[in-house]
Amino acid sequence: MKLSRIKDLLQAQILWGQELLDIEVANACGADLMSDILADTKTNAILLTGLTHRQIIQTASMADFAAIVFVRGKIPPEDVVELAKQHKLPLLSTKHPLYETCGILYKEGLRGDQAPTEAGTIAVEKEQENLQGMKLSYDIEGNDFNNAGKATEQAKKILKQIGANSSAIRRVSIVAYEAEMNIVIHAEKGNLSFNITPRYIEVIAEDTGPGIADIEKAMQEGFSTAPDRVRELGFGAGMGLPNMKKFSDVFEITSVVGKGTKVRMVINL
Repeated sequence: MKLSRIKDLLQAQILWGQELLDIEVANACGADLMSDILADTKTNAILLTGLTHRQIIQTASMADFAAIVFVRGKIPPEDVVELAKQHKLPLLSTKHPLYETCGILYKEGLRGDQAPTEAGTIAVEKEQENLQGMKLSYDIEGNDFNNAGKATEQAKKILKQIGANSSAIRRVSIVAYEAEMNIVIHAEKGNLSFNITPRYIEVIAEDTGPGIADIEKAMQEGFSTAPDRVRELGFGAGMGLPNMKKFSDVFEITSVVGKGTKVRMVINL
């Protein structure tokens, strides 16, 4: 279904991306929690949400959404629109609530993904043959929400440039972004590093901060110590660490109370 058709069905206002309405969309995700958005595995999808701050653009970009439709008549601030322009991410706004918006699109046939073709698999294998080894490292400041996600965004661009396959890039982006946001939300400062090899990509997030007293409890879905101000942004749903583990082939976490936490994740290629 073309984005222009979605615009008409939802009687939506175009906030940015008039020239991109011809793109094809295969699916949709409706959510107001960042971790739910990142955990969604649909491809070539649009994001339906009521969140309008800058991090929604970063999150949608990390998860490779094709466009964003703001529900309930929400209009993002101008700086959010400018950020969407940088990511070439079309923005629309509809007066319909989230539930109704999802229902309209589902009824009209926006229901599922196309299965990958054999040719697509061969292309991925050829891409992987050209992948070069590389190490990347980024320092992260705690409570710096204005720059949150930029390290992951830079790493994602580099992975595309050196020919990593799209599935691996998406998984790396999700685990790295969740880890980066954990540092911003909970720690004083930290570092996010990427070890890129032809066989795997290793992501390490290490921070200086309060540490985790009970790792087993922290790994439970829904457990969170995030303050209310963070929850209001759509974060802090207790899905960060579970999502990191879900999208990793290897997941290791160590923490010392009063000192900090280290998470190591490996995505096989």
